[in-house]
Amino acid sequence: MRRFFHIATVAGFTAAMLGASLQPGNTQTPGYDVNGCGWYVILGCSKSRSDAKRTLNQLGGPMVGGGAGSRVINTSDMDGFRNGFYCVADGPYVSSDDAGSVAWVEAVPDAYVKRGC
Repeated sequence: MRRFFHIATVAGFTAAMLGASLQPGNTQTPGYDVNGCGWYVILGCSKSRSDAKRTLNQLGGPMVGGGAGSRVINTSDMDGFRNGFYCVADGPYVSSDDAGSVAWVEAVPDAYVKRGC
């Protein structure tokens, strides 16, 4: 029982530290919106989360890509996107030009830029 408590305490402390470090600050990297609103490079969408994750991994995995990094997003959680899909996206970026300047078209010829929040 003691061993579990120690692990849980360490895990709780680590989660608290990570949570604190992941909070948006007052500074912002140029071309990247820390609040989740902005422009995304859409690399592919699916009705299945596992299919979208597989696509993400084929493209190099989470956080690969431009300054914002790629990941799977649930479109039902984002204004500006059609509900019911899981999309591999790189973003958010502050402007469509910032998103469009990322060289995804070489890897995904039908990649496109879309605004969401």
